[in-house]
Amino acid sequence: MKTVLIPTDFSEKSLQLIKNAVLHYPNDPIQLVLASGYNKRLNSSNPFGYSKSKLIKRLASGIFQDTLSNLILDHKNKIYSVNIELYTGTSDRDFNDFLRLNHIDESIIPSSELCQFQNRNCVDITPLIDRLAPAVSRVAYKAQKQNPPTRFWFFSLKPFSIK
Repeated sequence: MKTVLIPTDFSEKSLQLIKNAVLHYPNDPIQLVLASGYNKRLNSSNPFGYSKSKLIKRLASGIFQDTLSNLILDHKNKIYSVNIELYTGTSDRDFNDFLRLNHIDESIIPSSELCQFQNRNCVDITPLIDRLAPAVSRVAYKAQKQNPPTRFWFFSLKPFSIK
């Protein structure tokens, strides 16, 4: 059984990579590790009391969780388990430790960047995976970049006149 690392931005679209993993390993059951980078260190001295599991629940929308559950049910004969992880390290050594601790055998990454992060602390770890993970496979993936909301939206209003 292989353990496959897949990056995610917690968008429904990023779950397409799971379908690619199922197709990529037609004869083997797989364990999946969905991972995203997170800029803040998670530790016991965190004043906000966030645990990793609480933070993941906050980052993963209901649509994401429902779609993930449906994918697992649809491919229950192929997907042995799915873990969602946050990478909070700051160096190549930290990422190598992350790979070792999660027993990563292979990786599937999108051909383009993940860009639909809903939280400003989340970061795309695709470049790290591409550089440091074992047996990386790239798959076609195209996500629409979301435009951040304009801070002062009223500046974009067009003037009008009353006649």
